[in-house]
Amino acid sequence: MAADPARAEPADETDADLLLLMAMRSDDATGAAAAWAEFYRRHVPYLYAVCLRAYAGLLGGEPGVADLVADTFHRAYERAETFEPGGIEDPDRIRRRVRAWLGRIAQRLFQTAMRARASLPTVGLDPDRWQDVGPPPRPPAGDPRRIERVREAMRTLSEREQTVLRVTFQWYQLGRDHQRLPNDVAAELAEALRTTPENLRQIRRRALRKIEAYLRQPEPVGLGLRARR
Repeated sequence: MAADPARAEPADETDADLLLLMAMRSDDATGAAAAWAEFYRRHVPYLYAVCLRAYAGLLGGEPGVADLVADTFHRAYERAETFEPGGIEDPDRIRRRVRAWLGRIAQRLFQTAMRARASLPTVGLDPDRWQDVGPPPRPPAGDPRRIERVREAMRTLSEREQTVLRVTFQWYQLGRDHQRLPNDVAAELAEALRTTPENLRQIRRRALRKIEAYLRQPEPVGLGLRARR
């Protein structure tokens, strides 16, 4: 298909349209490349910030995160046709859906990388040692101040505790009982934190207790009033 000279500039396209153009790369390679460049420009700051918070501790800091983000956008380009807009036409809602889709791609790539690292020592784990991966604290929907309180609680944790929770929650699936980290992921996490796989569960439990205790504390009156104005 020849490029349409009347077609809108990539900056004027919706995210769904950019993905559609990328999916048509075999017909219009130039248009697909331009769409990908605009798509990357729009979303790379968001995805980099999310991956930095979630994975930096296990990917060697910013260089590892940068590689993950690059791989994510490469995979998004290759599989642009798999994005499902779900009948949504509102550009803001489409953007949120696209970013969730990118986040899932990054998560799968991260999990694959964790499994594939061949330099790990062999660590045998008793399946009962890492049971019941708990859900992340879920603030009530529609309460921005409650959400911020959870974020504040996370910031009170040590870097080790934050890393354990973030990795745990990457593997949590809503509605499934008796969840656990895969043995190789638990071993990799223990190696990165210079601890034992058997100690990870205790770190996670201690971190969740700290968050629960923080959220039970009365909120300072002045701060609460300012947040609600």
